[in-house]
Amino acid sequence: MRKFRYHALKNNTQIIQGEVEAYSLAEARAKIRDLGFLPTKVYMESSSEATIEESFAQQVTSDSQIKFLSLKDKINFTRELQIMLSSGIAILDALHMLEVNSPSEKIRKISKVLQSEILSGKTFAEALTSRYGEVFGFVYTGLVLSGEASGELDTVLERVLELLKKQDAIKGKVIQASIYPGILILIMFVVLVLFAKVIFPAFASVFTFNGADVPFLAKTLFELCNFISNFWYLIIAGVVGGGYLLKEMLKDRTFKSRVDSFLMRIPVLSDFINYVNLSNFISVLQVSYESGVPILEGLKLSTKTIDSSVVKARANASLGYVKNGRPLSESFSFSSLLPNELIMMIATGEKSGTLGKMLLNIANVIDKKVDIVLETLTKLFEPILIVVMGGFVLFIAVAFYQMYFGMLGAIF
Repeated sequence: MRKFRYHALKNNTQIIQGEVEAYSLAEARAKIRDLGFLPTKVYMESSSEATIEESFAQQVTSDSQIKFLSLKDKINFTRELQIMLSSGIAILDALHMLEVNSPSEKIRKISKVLQSEILSGKTFAEALTSRYGEVFGFVYTGLVLSGEASGELDTVLERVLELLKKQDAIKGKVIQASIYPGILILIMFVVLVLFAKVIFPAFASVFTFNGADVPFLAKTLFELCNFISNFWYLIIAGVVGGGYLLKEMLKDRTFKSRVDSFLMRIPVLSDFINYVNLSNFISVLQVSYESGVPILEGLKLSTKTIDSSVVKARANASLGYVKNGRPLSESFSFSSLLPNELIMMIATGEKSGTLGKMLLNIANVIDKKVDIVLETLTKLFEPILIVVMGGFVLFIAVAFYQMYFGMLGAIF
């Protein structure tokens, strides 16, 4: 028999070292598994040659780097992983199954890299944070870390999955509410291009032939249509470039703060922005609290989900009050982060020891408010678009009216 030294995973989290006696490398691995450990490196005492597991751990190529993962992919990854972990499958085996069976190429690559990181000695949370912290986000990795530390990773992943589904639902509602306005704007653009390419050139030739002067509105419409017809690519480039420039400018905190402050002064829209941000904030706070994360750390995680600088300033003020020893309900009251009726629910939860349940109820209330405000916003937006469309049609109608009488004047 020969002596083999090994590094192995105990309980899929702790790296241990030891040695066994065996006739071959395969027998040594089998004995290590019989001890209840998962071997990551096995080698003869006189050799530094690593096993297949070690070479796999080092096989991370540049094409495995993922910079972005869609919300749908995050949901699928979390769902599949949570189901396998709750079924008693070890984390490495679960990741291997994802690598082999996932229909998403990105998820397959991520699963492969995470396996190699775990085999090199990291925990799942450490591997996820170090390799894909920016991809999954601070909140996701923070909750996974707390779940792994408490030994309830499958439970925490289930809660994270609910958070992701809620974000996807809100995103879907916003997209659905934007479909109707988008279609109307597209129709306006198509009609304008049609007039520019087909209708107005014919009228322009009639005016030129008869030597008539083109009326003011008709001339304006002619010039607008000619510009769209000849420089449509500049319009598209301007829209794309303007969007990119605005995105870059919003990275500046001062500029973003001014924009957010302006948006928060607009009725209804300010309510929508406020409740959408609060929905993410309260949901993460509830999940982190139920996962055993200290309330201060939970507030830090929750604040990371807020996009509006105005709402984030209130959340940071609440965080400061909690650091100074104030109860959560008082902190939210002093910072005006939540409406009074919701603050009363938190105060009740603190006194009765049911804060987690109250936070869940508040999250449900806020979600309903998001639906109500979004519906109101959509109903308000529709008449605005109708007025714009009406003005557009009126402009064209008056221009045609002027052209019609202009042609009659030129003929007679």
